[in-house]
Amino acid sequence: MSGKMARKPVQARAEATKARILVVARRHFAERGFDAANTRDIANEAEASHAMIRYHFGTKDKLWREAVTDMFERLRAELGFENGTPPELNTLEGYRAFLRRYIYYCAKHPEHARIMISESVRGGERLRWMVENFIKPGHAVYARPTRKHMEDGNLPNAWHPSLIFMITSICQMPFVLAAEAHELYGVDILSDAAIEAHIDSVFAFLLRDPSRMRSDWPPLPAWLGS
Repeated sequence: MSGKMARKPVQARAEATKARILVVARRHFAERGFDAANTRDIANEAEASHAMIRYHFGTKDKLWREAVTDMFERLRAELGFENGTPPELNTLEGYRAFLRRYIYYCAKHPEHARIMISESVRGGERLRWMVENFIKPGHAVYARPTRKHMEDGNLPNAWHPSLIFMITSICQMPFVLAAEAHELYGVDILSDAAIEAHIDSVFAFLLRDPSRMRSDWPPLPAWLGS
């Protein structure tokens, strides 16, 4: 019994180290791209040895794949996929709640979009792997409800691939460009007030919700005028 009890803290520390490596690796892959990311830099920032990366993941490619797998598992969890059951998307309220959760996910994890952009620009086997294993199954879940809301007049009438990419982009890009938003508008786009303002704006633009200027929206710079 004492031997088993002694192993538990060791296993817990190993799992915590592995999880920390995955978080740091995603950020490095997002900021530098796969080729420029360095596993020794990842190990140093994760306060782990390079040998630990080799032990848990083997190669940089396997580290990337585990980091991306973990990323999509987290996406599913935060979007409300429980036990493989998708969230309610066929009602307008359900679709609106889904978009709200997605926007908050994008704000908390801008590295997701950055990794997708990096791999899409490059193309190749890693992108195909993501598409087949994660993106295509995910799109299959909300493709039909999105088409239904378009046909019902809740979403703009558009070519389906364009509409899907427009929805994805409008939800993601302010957070991907958070540094630019701060330099240009003096806005912390990752603040709760800015996220809520962006949600209001997305609903106004996509779901034809009445646009309303709220007093709690972040202020704009003087150069924009009143």
